[in-house]
Amino acid sequence: MLISSPPSRANLRFRRGFSLVEIAVVLVIIAILVTAVGAALSSQLDQQRTLDTQRQLDSIKEAIYGFAMANGRLPCPATSTSAGQERFCTNASGGCGTPTTVQTHGRCVTSFGFVPARTLSLAPIDSGGFAVDAWDDGTAAHRIFYSVSDYQDPADTYVLTAPDGIRAPTMASVSVALHLFVCSTGLTAVPPTTNCSTMTTLTDKAPFVIYSLGKSTAQNSNDETNNQNGDRVFTSGTPTATFDDIVTWGSLNTLFSRMVQAGKLP
Repeated sequence: MLISSPPSRANLRFRRGFSLVEIAVVLVIIAILVTAVGAALSSQLDQQRTLDTQRQLDSIKEAIYGFAMANGRLPCPATSTSAGQERFCTNASGGCGTPTTVQTHGRCVTSFGFVPARTLSLAPIDSGGFAVDAWDDGTAAHRIFYSVSDYQDPADTYVLTAPDGIRAPTMASVSVALHLFVCSTGLTAVPPTTNCSTMTTLTDKAPFVIYSLGKSTAQNSNDETNNQNGDRVFTSGTPTATFDDIVTWGSLNTLFSRMVQAGKLP
């Protein structure tokens, strides 16, 4: 008859299961792994949203060129109350008024506003009729901005937004005029309002600028403030911890060539 020896302390501990300390260690390891995987997935998602937004801005730029080819002008920006439609002023100067049809002088209610998504027949749009970026959260924070040059000729015609407004002056005269500025990042002082100041000038002849505030809609730097202060100067550059705006702009040469192709310019 075999007599079994009594179980050792190690075997007894194994039979009782893991100790609280051992369970805590396992939970800590799992938490570290989950955090690491979550951070990697979040970073990949942000990168994808950045790419998606850039593609969206490029698509909007093409839609604006197409609008100019069909209408002989650039669209005015939408306002926060225009449901994604462009808006005009009644008068070329002084009091504005808000007619819903384009005026011969081409004056917009604002030269700095939102992409007129419904005017351009863009999709998708939010419930208010506005184009939104890839971080859309159902609020107005991620609507895509659009600004157009308010360059005027001596007759007070807003050349780029008036019907066939570019036909009256020569393309050469429009080309030498200053339009919208796009500057490099690195602004260390209050944003300038008329030029790039100490920043590198990427262009001073952009007929229009389109941009997204990126993931963070706060003004985390002077560079980001420069894109939200409603003037003719904008900032574009490599994303950093304090700058994640995504900015693109039109080219006068491309605008002219497309309009010539469509028979809207000589």
